[in-house]
Amino acid sequence: GFCTWYYYYQDVNENEVKWNAEWMAANLKDYGARYVQIDDGWQGETKEGRHGSRDWTTIDKAFPGGMASLAARIRALGFVPGIWLAPHGQSNEDVVKGKPGVFLFKPDGTSASQSWEGPFLVDPSTPETHAYLKDLFAKLAGWGYDYYKIDGQPVVVGEYAKTASLMKNPGDTVALYRKTLDTIRAAIGPNRYLLGCWGTPLEGVGIMNGSRTGGDVVLGWSGGFMVALRAALRWYFTHNIAWYADPDTMLLRQPLTLDQARAWATLQGLTGQALMSSDRLMDLSRDRVEILRRVYPAVDIRPLDLFPAARNKRIWDLKVSHLGRNYDIVGVFNYGESKADQVILKWSDLGIPDDKPVQVFDFWNGEYIGAWEAGMAVDLAPTSCRVLTLVPMTGRIQLISTNRHITQGWVDLASFAPAADGLSFKGRSRVVKNDPYELRFAFPRGKNFAVKTATARGAKGALGVHSANHQGWATVRFESPATAEVDWEVVFEPAPSYVFPTASPTGLR
Repeated sequence: GFCTWYYYYQDVNENEVKWNAEWMAANLKDYGARYVQIDDGWQGETKEGRHGSRDWTTIDKAFPGGMASLAARIRALGFVPGIWLAPHGQSNEDVVKGKPGVFLFKPDGTSASQSWEGPFLVDPSTPETHAYLKDLFAKLAGWGYDYYKIDGQPVVVGEYAKTASLMKNPGDTVALYRKTLDTIRAAIGPNRYLLGCWGTPLEGVGIMNGSRTGGDVVLGWSGGFMVALRAALRWYFTHNIAWYADPDTMLLRQPLTLDQARAWATLQGLTGQALMSSDRLMDLSRDRVEILRRVYPAVDIRPLDLFPAARNKRIWDLKVSHLGRNYDIVGVFNYGESKADQVILKWSDLGIPDDKPVQVFDFWNGEYIGAWEAGMAVDLAPTSCRVLTLVPMTGRIQLISTNRHITQGWVDLASFAPAADGLSFKGRSRVVKNDPYELRFAFPRGKNFAVKTATARGAKGALGVHSANHQGWATVRFESPATAEVDWEVVFEPAPSYVFPTASPTGLR
């Protein structure tokens, strides 16, 4: 989905949230966008009139219609409303005075905790605190929010360790912290999403649905993409097992180059981690929107990694088995900012048998690049990646790729049936309205074919189909006026090919 923070920060307002949500409804919903999450800045101003207090009882004047009305608008567009807060903290002294037994104090009556969470911190050991948290989240749920990003959680755990002796009913501070999460979970129910943020709050495992596993990203390569990369390297092994790992939002706008934007999207798309955009969506250029569409939605990927990675992996290998198609999608990265690089892919290193050629398709460039034995060298510009689909050759025509999603068939192929003759294929694909959908076929080495017939049929009848024949591969493209499942059939026939004449070298010294 979409998160407001990394474009607007605390200067977000009601209209901007609506405009981004409306743009998403028109441009990304059919691709799998689901959430619209309002970050820091919705809550009331500080005494000094600045955005971003820790007071959850008032609403910033930038949201004149109220948070319930905004949630209703988001929901009416077909999305799940989300909201940010740091619920263990509070900054409004009047609220604190009116809630005896909730907040931590020193014997002299001053606050026991002054932290990022705010000048006051709830005492996790009192029943009054749990009643306060229950009421707070019941209010937010009543407004219509089903996604909660609770921030600064490791700060809370650390502050509780420091202030344990000042609690009304001291005990194991991690257990007391988990009880606050249990209260929050009970208030929002089992089906709302709870994201713990920042710095990987391991103390919340088993209660939180997701974890922001790294620090805040910024718009740039070293402070943005590389921060997300390090979070993935360190914590990806927990993803889809302990919780949904969130390496922070994906940014695609300038000044990131197109190569850098693709690299960031590839990291997210090949790992299946939480996928939230945080650009002003309606300002993105067409090529950046195209990148978004090719990685939405996040898909059900589980890591093979069992431990954190201490080095910057340059090769990320996603193995897919779907409808009888078994293939690898490999992201190859150059993280350096100044020099081009070359990475050697060896099929045996990837667990791919190297006793037969492997068909290779370049996803971002939309091009078949041949059949390779044993491996290949991949050239990379600075701060870039390549996404290569690897399919061991069978001696028959093969569906090697589709263009809907970076997983190339997993999201879009509902059925797939090659005929026994090896020349015809039938399938059903989930396609997005007005988005040209492309099937890519590769041929056995030494043989060439051409599309003889290609048809596609949606709910309202036949669709126009365009085929393109190249030596060694072919594409079939069609477009649907509605987001729907489309039945298609492709039949091939033998075709002439050109073989470059080779000669023995002469004039050798």
